Amino acid sequence: MHTYLSMTAIGQETEMDTEGVLPFTVDDPLLTSAEAAEVLGVSRWWLGELVRRGRVGPCARVGGRLRVRRSVLDRYRAEQAGDPEDPYLTYEDIGAYLGVSSWTAGELVRRGLLPGTRVGRRVVVRRSAVEVYIEACTG
Repeated sequence: MHTYLSMTAIGQETEMDTEGVLPFTVDDPLLTSAEAAEVLGVSRWWLGELVRRGRVGPCARVGGRLRVRRSVLDRYRAEQAGDPEDPYLTYEDIGAYLGVSSWTAGELVRRGLLPGTRVGRRVVVRRSAVEVYIEACTG
């Protein structure tokens, strides 16, 4: 499920989108896997996992090495950030919001009372889900 772009000798992508236009601009540099991992704040191994799982892409193989466009990373980060009106909350955020410990917030997620999503090593919950939980408990 990988999306790779084949590269010519001068570094131009040959795969085009459905309208026949190259998906990137010339000002959008290819980053090495180490640079891309640093931009995302993850390890190089986890970046490779994100590419293999199809969450980050398209990317290119240049000389057997993975290269990713900066715009692809920016798009991934925007998707992970989600809706600014409905942000993701960590256990600590949920604990502060509900007035309980972060351990208790984690227990609510582990017991299935709050729907959590794993992002890297963290589990996060949408604020709207916490508000639905509060409504269910109070109403």
